[in-house]
Amino acid sequence: MAKMGKAIDCGDTKSALWAKRIEQWRDSGHSQREFCARQGWPLSSFQWWRARLKRAEASRAQSLFVPLVLDGGQSGAISVIEVQLRSGTRVRFEGEAARAAVAALVSRVR
Repeated sequence: MAKMGKAIDCGDTKSALWAKRIEQWRDSGHSQREFCARQGWPLSSFQWWRARLKRAEASRAQSLFVPLVLDGGQSGAISVIEVQLRSGTRVRFEGEAARAAVAALVSRVR
């Protein structure tokens, strides 16, 4: 069990290496078993890393969204929406543009 923990703790370097190997496999046209045999890698390690990277990607995709609570008041109109990205960039919509932005977002998420 400690070995598996070590592999996870190796961080981005090992993950990047395996992501590159998985991409090479996809481009190869070979089965996983054949590709790993040609490279001299254990099939079980290849499959473990493939599953781990897939889970990590799914987790990142889920964490990109945060709940949005809208309180339009009595009229139901949205006056201002401001989104701040991790980079610090801010996007601000006001008035009708805010309503249109929310409508477009909701229609794409459904």
